[in-house]
Amino acid sequence: MIRVTAGLLALFVVGFPLLRAPGSVTELLGLIAATLCAGGILSLSIPLLAAGAALAVVEYAFASLAAGGPPDVLGALAVGAALSLLVQTVGFAARFRGASVGPRVIRAQVRTWAGTGAAGVGIGLALAGGAGAVWLRLPSAAFPVVAALGLVVAFVGVVGALRRWSESPGETAGGTES
Repeated sequence: MIRVTAGLLALFVVGFPLLRAPGSVTELLGLIAATLCAGGILSLSIPLLAAGAALAVVEYAFASLAAGGPPDVLGALAVGAALSLLVQTVGFAARFRGASVGPRVIRAQVRTWAGTGAAGVGIGLALAGGAGAVWLRLPSAAFPVVAALGLVVAFVGVVGALRRWSESPGETAGGTES
């Protein structure tokens, strides 16, 4: 069930840019990103999934640039939230691979995912509102690039948080405590 959820999230992350601006570059990036994401989901490999997700961010940047017009803040927030949930979902499945996980644990994890997703969207809206208030004097072609950089920073933050979360409480960077 978790792999199905991750697959649907990956489908959104890769498919949304294709809906926004279909084109040969976007389609090629989407195909490669989808393949890497699928491999990461099936093998529960975070590095493989991260490569696919990073390529999906690049795909989103190209699609946003090709679409032109004003920046799509809500689209960027949706893609960022889906990326965050995708990495968290696969990280959870990888951590408990082969273990029987009870409904209480799953409910607690879903609450955590909902909380981090809501916090990420809230922070993204606040940052977008703050940027609008400052009136950055960038050419319109730079907005998708800035949005993609923001997605990459958010993604790196989520991956870093997952790495810290996956360490056992008795472990440190240098080994186990004695």
